[in-house]
Amino acid sequence: MTAWDHETDVVAIGSGAGGMTAALTARLLGSEALVVERGEQFGGTTAMSGGAIWVPCNHLMAEAGLDDSPDDAHRYLTAVTRGRTSDGKLRAYLRAAPAMVRWLAERSHVRFVALKKYPDYYPETPGGRLGGRSLEAEPFDGRKLGRDFFRLRPPHPQECIWGRVMMSAAEAHEALFGGKEAQAAVVRKLIGYFFNVWERLRWRRDTRLAIGNALAARLRLSLTEQKVPLWLSTRVTRFVVEAGRVVGVEVLRDGRTLRIRARRGVVLASGGFAQNAALRQEHQRAPIGSEWTAAAGDDQGDALALGEQVGAATDLLDESWWTPTTVVPGETVPWILVVEKSLPGSLIVNRAGKRFTNEAAPYLDVVQGIYRDQEATGAAVPAYLVLDARCRRKYPLGPVMPGSMFPEWLWKRRWTAEKWLAKADSIGELADKIGVDRAGLQETVRVFNGYCARGVDPEFHRGESAYDRYYASEKVKPNPALGALGPGPFYAIPVWPGDLGTKGGLVTDERGRVLDASGAPVEGLFAVGNASASVMGLTYPGAGGTIGPAMTFGWLAAHEACGASSPD
Repeated sequence: MTAWDHETDVVAIGSGAGGMTAALTARLLGSEALVVERGEQFGGTTAMSGGAIWVPCNHLMAEAGLDDSPDDAHRYLTAVTRGRTSDGKLRAYLRAAPAMVRWLAERSHVRFVALKKYPDYYPETPGGRLGGRSLEAEPFDGRKLGRDFFRLRPPHPQECIWGRVMMSAAEAHEALFGGKEAQAAVVRKLIGYFFNVWERLRWRRDTRLAIGNALAARLRLSLTEQKVPLWLSTRVTRFVVEAGRVVGVEVLRDGRTLRIRARRGVVLASGGFAQNAALRQEHQRAPIGSEWTAAAGDDQGDALALGEQVGAATDLLDESWWTPTTVVPGETVPWILVVEKSLPGSLIVNRAGKRFTNEAAPYLDVVQGIYRDQEATGAAVPAYLVLDARCRRKYPLGPVMPGSMFPEWLWKRRWTAEKWLAKADSIGELADKIGVDRAGLQETVRVFNGYCARGVDPEFHRGESAYDRYYASEKVKPNPALGALGPGPFYAIPVWPGDLGTKGGLVTDERGRVLDASGAPVEGLFAVGNASASVMGLTYPGAGGTIGPAMTFGWLAAHEACGASSPD
């Protein structure tokens, strides 16, 4: 018989939203739980993310007066997943996700608000919606965490104004496109933060948490109140298997190997392999690496290694939650170009100076466009985001705040010295500086400006979808997403095929159970989030298409492990 150093009912491996939801659910169902986390901080990639979940037919939509239906949600999700996910698993998600949101709201600190104006990523697809299916965590007072506040993984730097003050997704959108009153509100937030000297000295950053930080904090406080322990700096090295069932795990903690018994089950929620360059080169398209990803540094592929020990099947290892990124000198993580790629007065070109995709399309599609063009021309990695003076003055560009509030004399010297940010008085001169074909870029801008004048992009259809127009200005006519370039000066930064994390992993069923190569469940083992092959298949239905399934299948896995019927 195995000698155990610690015993519990459910062990959740990973402290992102999926792992913490599984542990919290198990505890609320009356079982004991433990969360083990490889890193020194909790929250995983969730804490660095936008913190949204994509949940059709959620009760917050109804409360906001927004229409949805299970049939429309199923029709839409079936279309966008392109046949890579079984109908049974899609239906399980659509049933359970709204039930999970309500269930946690009634029993814990996990609260969401509906993003009423944030459309699905393909809203014109039958069953799509113009808002409400994406939810974000309610802002949270981080002081409630006590000492755990300092153990929470910090947000991505681009989620904080001046690197200090967080904003919700709705607040950030309003600040960018809502006019002077909204921008004045941002200034008031900054002034309030900087004059609150005692709070800054005590907590070292803004304690009003939003988006992913708020979600991770809400889950952590709920776990604390339910007396669920969290072991940081604890790496799972192998499963303990008896009679074909996973009954526990071996971990390395404080230099010691410990055995933890999981009487009811183990939930693998350790993320994907975005930060493991060797695994990415083995499984994913070239060129690829780990330097363009915005995933947490602990995203090293532990789930794949552990899954191999029990013969787990895998799928979608060649796919990621793609998003264009830019690698900024001096920054520890790349910056995500979700907003910048869509702004009027900008476009993206390859080194031949040619456009190759709809820049305002969903970010996964933009990176797929980069790879298609790279295969065809060899000139798209890196690509370049080119913008004019008006765009530069109004909007942020990675860490560079809008020119109206961040004059160029405040730029960091290394931005230009290391040739990340280029500036020139003319398009031709800019092309020379960034190594792009001069004649090609000049002709592209001339043709693009003609499209902008007519409000129609016949090549790539930019601005035709409601999603394209979400990060655009209604003041730009006739198409908010098509703003002509000019006058100068002009600017450019490199664009890489980055991601928010990998989306392939262990194959699971409708209850989150890991399946082996024959399709049979591996008893006692569950996988959720980026540790599993995504229910979303080859695409991305809307904001929160990553964390929504992680939490939902974590919730379902806990019910299954605890022998409880889920109210879905």
